[in-house]
Amino acid sequence: MMASIVRRLVFAVGLLLFVSLAGFTLLRLMPGDLAESLLMAQMDGHVPSAAALAKFSAEHGFDDPLPLQYFRWLGAALAGDFGLSLMTGEPVGREILLRLGNSLVLAAAALALAFLIAVPLALVSTRYPNSLVDRAASLFAVIGMSIPNFWYALLLALVFSLALGWLPSSGYGTLAHAVLPTLVIGTSVCGVTTRYVRSLLLDESAAPYMRTALAKGRSRTAALVVHAGPNVLPAVLTLAGLQFVRIFDGVIIVETMFGWPGIGRLLVDSLLNRDFPLVQASFLVIAAAYVATNLLVDVAIAAVDPRVREVV
Repeated sequence: MMASIVRRLVFAVGLLLFVSLAGFTLLRLMPGDLAESLLMAQMDGHVPSAAALAKFSAEHGFDDPLPLQYFRWLGAALAGDFGLSLMTGEPVGREILLRLGNSLVLAAAALALAFLIAVPLALVSTRYPNSLVDRAASLFAVIGMSIPNFWYALLLALVFSLALGWLPSSGYGTLAHAVLPTLVIGTSVCGVTTRYVRSLLLDESAAPYMRTALAKGRSRTAALVVHAGPNVLPAVLTLAGLQFVRIFDGVIIVETMFGWPGIGRLLVDSLLNRDFPLVQASFLVIAAAYVATNLLVDVAIAAVDPRVREVV
């Protein structure tokens, strides 16, 4: 298993190098002169003179061939130096670390909320299939999967902030600020999770070992929890990893709408302000988060299911 993990880490490094190269190339291929854009940002939007632009390009190596510029950036990035943000003047690495922590808190809270709702709901649906509870749970899941995040966020802000005044519509710093963005992301993830866990439990409920457990006097609920639960756990862990990665897609919209200072909002702000050092580093950090999440999920699955340890 250790050899497999080392092999996955080597592949992960190769993937991150490809992402860094793709991000670097895309930014350089964007319309306009990158050096001129950076200099204009430093001059508060004023168009620089040709002499000033030539001096800036020579000082920062923009006249060098692109491969040389990439390897120079990559060497500094490997040493932990992603440059300075054009928006704030602060080191890019510090800006990303601050925002990444906020996004991880929001994503973890949303994922926990989704599973706290979805797993009991799926268990009840499996325990009473085709009942009124099962149909209500299916309707809830379909609604959760169908509503776009931006519309759902606006609806919750309208009801709980503007109409009732119970929760702040934007900002950061207190537990109340996290409630609405967590609800938006968590309930949208909850629909798929409920349907998937219900399907897994229904398949397991028809297995011979379940009939044996029922014949020995176990209640159906206890048999589902004690016997079917461990068998569906690897698949649920896989789903949790996929949903956690999907949440990072959703946080870009939700963080922007609720003013949550996370990596998604930072990426949007840096794109709008043409803060290229920040954009480039954000690409790499988000890709690293994806790779790390998938690797951790595979290791967790191998820990709970010995059958897959050789293939992880």
